[in-house]
Amino acid sequence: MGHLTIDVQQRPRRSHVADFGICVDSRWKNRGVASALMREMIEMCDNWLRVDRIELTVFVDNAPAIKVYKKFGFEIEGTGKKYALRNGEYVDAYYMARVK
Repeated sequence: MGHLTIDVQQRPRRSHVADFGICVDSRWKNRGVASALMREMIEMCDNWLRVDRIELTVFVDNAPAIKVYKKFGFEIEGTGKKYALRNGEYVDAYYMARVK
C-alpha cells in the first residue's frame, strides 16, 4: 500500500528538523494513501517529536507528489540542479519544507 519514514536530525543545532521519504504502491495511488500518511507524520512531528521544520527533496517533474506536499503546507525553497542521475540523464529536484 505505502510507507513513510521520518528521520529527526540528531545534531543539537538541527534537532528541531526532520526529513522524510514516502512511497505509495501504484495500485493505491489517487486513493488518499499519501494524504493519510502525511497527516499522521505531521501530527507526530507537531505533537510528539518536537519538530518545527520538516524537509523533503522531490524531482521537479513529480507533479502529483508536489501537489500533495503543497496541500500540507510545504513550500519550495530551492532547486538542486542535476540532483540525480535517472535513466542516464540528470534531473533537477526541489528542496521543500514546512515550518511550524
